[in-house]
Amino acid sequence: MTDPDRGVPPRDTERTTIIHTDGERRGGSGVLIAVVVIVALIILGYLFLGGGLNRAADEVGVNVNVDTPAVQIPDVNINVPDIDVDLPEVDVDTKDEPAENKS
Repeated sequence: MTDPDRGVPPRDTERTTIIHTDGERRGGSGVLIAVVVIVALIILGYLFLGGGLNRAADEVGVNVNVDTPAVQIPDVNINVPDIDVDLPEVDVDTKDEPAENKS
């Protein structure tokens, strides 16, 4: 058996790597927002569906019957003097004319 490449010198090849930097680059902000929304939905689901917000005041021992102190207001009698006001008689025109057209 003979080797056909025997006697042929190896070729030197040059390799070029091309890196495209002008394309769209996506950050991780979309993933971060999705994680925050999912965590918020889990917390709200636990509160609403788990009964965390539906507890009655009887079950937790809250007493809303508060005794308020009795307040006594003194009887105040204010005597306002009668005031007699004399107003002069004024002649009032009751026609339906606008005030701008009067002379």
